[in-house]
Amino acid sequence: MNKKSILYNFINIIVLLLTAALFITNYIKTPVFARLDFTGIVIITATVILVHFLKAFRLYLALYGSNISVSNYAKVYCKVTPVSIVLPFKLGELFRIYCYGHQINNMLKGVVTVILDRFMDTVALVTMILFVWLSAGGNMVPLVYILVVFLVAIVLMYFAFPGLYTYWKKYILRSRATPGKLKALRFLDNTYKVYEEIVSVSKGRGVILYILSLVAWAVEIGSVALISRTLGDGQVNEKISSYLTSALSNNQSVELRQFIFISIGLLIVIYLIVKLIDTLKFERN
Repeated sequence: MNKKSILYNFINIIVLLLTAALFITNYIKTPVFARLDFTGIVIITATVILVHFLKAFRLYLALYGSNISVSNYAKVYCKVTPVSIVLPFKLGELFRIYCYGHQINNMLKGVVTVILDRFMDTVALVTMILFVWLSAGGNMVPLVYILVVFLVAIVLMYFAFPGLYTYWKKYILRSRATPGKLKALRFLDNTYKVYEEIVSVSKGRGVILYILSLVAWAVEIGSVALISRTLGDGQVNEKISSYLTSALSNNQSVELRQFIFISIGLLIVIYLIVKLIDTLKFERN
């Protein structure tokens, strides 16, 4: 085992232990399924399976062509997803980037793929919030307005970047060379490499990734509505709005906590099953 693999395993152990400690601390004090009956648990479990299948397929599609096997991808997905859910301030996304970059031996593509995956998921989430707000009414969370402006700005920058890159590169090349301008030229070229990687990952797949994200969120809010009606709650729209907006913050709704709890348990089980299958295959060979 080389130094790179040793470091990778060491970081994995530290991050997973920290995640486990935070998960136990956050969920051991408060009963997650206090008001939920067996039917509700079945609905959430089915929702978790379908949603994570859609999200895993979305990311696998973004990574298509990266020479990562299905079993390795499944293990990495089941490992990094709980971390990204539990760790605060989106720190888990750094772990996701690191693990995928290590698996495909291309850290830049790992960065671009994870960022694109999160971007599409956020666009779909904002779309669902706007749809619920327009159809059911209610107060819009200020963070949603900020996200809309941010997402629109990112899209405009994406389309404007090639023209800006060409203009500034020509401007620098035509002017007198200085150390500062040479650094600016290197910065432009490195930025363009990132842009090319984004185009490579998103080309022909961007719309599909967005649709898969929309379907996943639709399944989640559909389960919230179904469980609310099963329990006889009269505030279905309020619960859906609370669920969607809590997905943008650390203040999680009861329904979201239930989804997260079952998600983490299911992903751990799937990881162990895939790991066992790989071990048995290795011993046979």
